[in-house]
Amino acid sequence: MKKKDSVHEAFTELAPRYENVVDHELMTFWGWSYQDFIDRLLEQTTLEPGQKLLDIATGTAVIPRKLADRGFDQNQIIGLDITEAMLHRGIKRIDSEGLSGRIHLTCGDALTLPFAQQTFDIVVTGLASHHMDIDRMLSEVMRVLKTDALFSMIDVGSTPFWRLPVIRFFSRIFAFFYFLITENFSRAWAEAQAVTNVRTAEEWRQSLADLGFRDIDIQPLPSKYAWLPEPLAIRSRLIKEE
Repeated sequence: MKKKDSVHEAFTELAPRYENVVDHELMTFWGWSYQDFIDRLLEQTTLEPGQKLLDIATGTAVIPRKLADRGFDQNQIIGLDITEAMLHRGIKRIDSEGLSGRIHLTCGDALTLPFAQQTFDIVVTGLASHHMDIDRMLSEVMRVLKTDALFSMIDVGSTPFWRLPVIRFFSRIFAFFYFLITENFSRAWAEAQAVTNVRTAEEWRQSLADLGFRDIDIQPLPSKYAWLPEPLAIRSRLIKEE
């Protein structure tokens, strides 16, 4: 099964349960609730009136819904996801919360974003980069961001120890069997494949700097277990040459 297909299949099945499952998994591994996670991501994402924001891998549009609920009526908030079932679920939640017309959802691939160059003032993403080709994703983020625009994300991080081939091998085995037991085969396969994409803070810093991002701030966040890979909060600005 191809990586993109496995991710699509896993999250299609997960869509009706997504928010509850993520809440449980974050609490299990990091000691956070999903709400804690969203609040932390939005704390580091300064949004000014009139700015245009893209949420990559929006899932059920939790981040756009939270922004709209906080009163950003003058902003254009767009959520993008590759999984139609997630977006259908997100639309139902948007309608039920009275947020229709304030959030726009688009089905698309983060590796080939369906937007013109220099479209957005802010791009955010959470808990998603480890399922992607990160360099291709960052290149697309760079393309659609305006100059002096903000990129903000939180995802699982790594250390040099967790990048050792033997440790990564056993991590993939652990991820596969954990999610096979708690979820299903497609989720297990998707998460096992994602292990190789988990980057250290220095690897993130280098990739961002190479693309022209500046003011790169990468912070490890508190985690329930010191021996597990810790979450990384990343915030940086893109400076484009005129």
